[in-house]
Amino acid sequence: MQDLQHKSNIFEKHPTLSILVILAVLLALLYGLFSIKCINNRYTEFEAKNLKTMIKQYYVANMIDQNIGRFIKLREHAPLQQRKERPTRHYVQKIPGVLERKYYALNTDADGFIAPSHIHEMPDAKIVFLGGSTTECLYMEETERFPYLVGRSLEKATGLKINSYNGGVSANESMHSINILLNKVLAMKPQAVVLMHNINDLVMLRLQGTYWYQTSLKSHLQSSKNVFTRFEYPPNDPAVSNAEIEEAFKRNLETFIAICNINNIVPVLMTQANRVEDDVLYHRFNDIIREIGLAHKITVIDLAQQIPRNLEMMYDSYHYTAKGSAFAARIISRELEYIFAVKPQDNEKSG
Repeated sequence: MQDLQHKSNIFEKHPTLSILVILAVLLALLYGLFSIKCINNRYTEFEAKNLKTMIKQYYVANMIDQNIGRFIKLREHAPLQQRKERPTRHYVQKIPGVLERKYYALNTDADGFIAPSHIHEMPDAKIVFLGGSTTECLYMEETERFPYLVGRSLEKATGLKINSYNGGVSANESMHSINILLNKVLAMKPQAVVLMHNINDLVMLRLQGTYWYQTSLKSHLQSSKNVFTRFEYPPNDPAVSNAEIEEAFKRNLETFIAICNINNIVPVLMTQANRVEDDVLYHRFNDIIREIGLAHKITVIDLAQQIPRNLEMMYDSYHYTAKGSAFAARIISRELEYIFAVKPQDNEKSG
């Protein structure tokens, strides 16, 4: 009885203060919910950050500060994950009747490549595909994605056991793929690596002016600050010309080629198929891919020229439908058969 009287006395003695405290707590909760659901959705690639995620990020940030410091982020899919992704209702409404709003499997192997990948325990050859979402092919069935289809098609054409690996990650640009090449792919000793980039590099270079942008979810060099950032790209107004943007993209393509050549890997470039009409610099990037390939005498698979520019092939400006993916796979397989004309073991002996 005395406890109840004591509790009531607290509110009776300080009614205004009590109300202000309660209001402050409610406002803080509302602000937190607003920032998580609205502000976060606007600026990040994640739909939401729940309380569990925020607490986890806090402890991860402390661990980074105390034990790691700055680090280079390998922007890959988590190894051995089993999850399903579904396009948002808003995204599907923009392209009605083309993309089905359902859950699509995104499973990965022990190295973070999209499954199915490790088809053979002892393959005769390996081929790795690197790129962004146009390589990832998220919104289709696992066995409809062109990196998988190319492996199966090359097996039929050559009689070899071939593992093809899908290293595409949504929003990755060419520097992310170079990091993956250096830190993950080289150790696999593949016979060929196929790189396809365009729009993600262009968007990033237009917004940031450089591949070495900071305080972003996608920054290459990161610290604990990047764990909490809400920005896909930090606000910036780079004073860079189209010529400087083109040169930065060229250097990354040439870096990719050089790394492959030094490591006895066949480098292959692909242009990006699209339904883009009015972006001159975007089409210029595809021209750069062709020019770099010609200058270095390497294979360029010109998907932009060979894939019809319609809704049947691409459900938006860049991303394949299942039919478009199959169409691309046939073109790529035909262009890559020469690499596997001689068994890799025989090639190593002759070299």
